[in-house]
Amino acid sequence: MEKQVEVTNLETGAYCMLNILTGDKIFYKTEKKIPYFTGLYFKDECTFFGIYPTERGPIMYYEGAEYPLNKKLHINLKKMGAWREFSIGEYNIHIRYRTSKYIGFDVWSEEEDVDLFYQIEQNYKNDDYYKKFTK
Repeated sequence: MEKQVEVTNLETGAYCMLNILTGDKIFYKTEKKIPYFTGLYFKDECTFFGIYPTERGPIMYYEGAEYPLNKKLHINLKKMGAWREFSIGEYNIHIRYRTSKYIGFDVWSEEEDVDLFYQIEQNYKNDDYYKKFTK
């Protein structure tokens, strides 16, 4: 198993080198160190959440643990004004966060504010999403 993965913030374009064994994170805004797609992350004052490709498919990293993403999970994204709550019942993951001013726009979506959790919730049953996150 690899010890480090590079993940990119979908909203700001910043990078993070994540040591998945220790949880250490090095953040940087300069150029990407690994040229191919390596994963995505969300970070606020309290939470760090990442998703990255492996040979086994997408792996999510949250609170020092890895969780496989699969189509049988029950993933929910609840919108409450400027706040949202992302949850995965099977893993007891509940992340409450405020929408970002840097939030992206997805031309393929009817939504104007597409963040990492929205992307996961909308795509986790899509085969192409798994291809993107499989080495």
